[in-house]
Amino acid sequence: MSQDPERDDVTASATASASASAPASASAHYSGSSLSVKWVQGFPSQNVHFVNDQTICYPSGNFVIFINLETKKKTVLQCINGIVGVMATNVPSEVVAFSDRRFKPVIYIYNFPSLTRKNKLKGDILLDYTLLCFSYCGTYLASYSSLPEYKLALWNWEASAILCKKSNPGMDVSQMSFNPMNWHQMCLSSSSAMSVWTIERSNQEHHFRIRSVKLPLEDATFLNEPDMLFPTTLPKDLIYGPVLPLSAIAGLVGEEAETFRPKDDIYPLLHPTMNCWTPSSDLYVGCEEGHLLMINTETLKVTVLQKAEEFPLPDGAPLINPLTLVYQKDGILASGIVMYSTSQNPSL
Repeated sequence: MSQDPERDDVTASATASASASAPASASAHYSGSSLSVKWVQGFPSQNVHFVNDQTICYPSGNFVIFINLETKKKTVLQCINGIVGVMATNVPSEVVAFSDRRFKPVIYIYNFPSLTRKNKLKGDILLDYTLLCFSYCGTYLASYSSLPEYKLALWNWEASAILCKKSNPGMDVSQMSFNPMNWHQMCLSSSSAMSVWTIERSNQEHHFRIRSVKLPLEDATFLNEPDMLFPTTLPKDLIYGPVLPLSAIAGLVGEEAETFRPKDDIYPLLHPTMNCWTPSSDLYVGCEEGHLLMINTETLKVTVLQKAEEFPLPDGAPLINPLTLVYQKDGILASGIVMYSTSQNPSL
């Protein structure tokens, strides 16, 4: 059966059992002169989202599947224009956003539980959106695309308008989140870098201000760059003259001399894998090496809360690749290969 490529707001619902590891698949039956979905099963590689207190949802092939945790009733929403890409939900507004995977993808906003399309967001992305994120208040949606744009865009999803956008070439972001206490702040992180983005507003104009976080070294120590670039204790009475900074030997002056570092002068940094916000607008960050950090988003000061070696395991292996960080009233719960909790007080 041929379908109009512009048709994109077909929904279908069915009650069915889920198959937890099966590939996404669907069955349909004739209803009058058109096809309707009978069942959909599959399990996502992405995170499962809550759309309200009782209902979770996740993408599966060309569908978004909603499951009521109390009644076990399953409802499906079909994306006619291809496979569902990335998705996000806004619990206070009970809306779900998802992109389709095609050339020049589109973002769709649907109400729940009516599953009626609320808006359709068309940007200038060519290949694929890789991340979507709702703010915790207001009508703001952030989208990120990797190749070739590496672009972050802030939308007013009710007005279908882009408020501001910024390209950040080379940073393939793996996690993006709004500050729950302040929608003007966002955190973007990759496996090698973290940055705090501030949304500045003047009347109806919006702009991004980017500040990069200086991560510690792999052993959770901090690199003292001024001492390395401009040593304070240089020998003065050598036969061949004083020991000069590398920037002076290279003949650099001005700003280049202050930041110069040889290409082979490499200091491996920590690799962040997961982060979460606190009510005080700080960030907790779990790293691949097993360290747990806290970042003050105003000063960008990084504090090492716990080091990997402080969690001895029977086989001597450290905590690596944290999968989840959750803030709770007693502190932070971090889970990965092992699970541990720590107080909010860094001294404990």
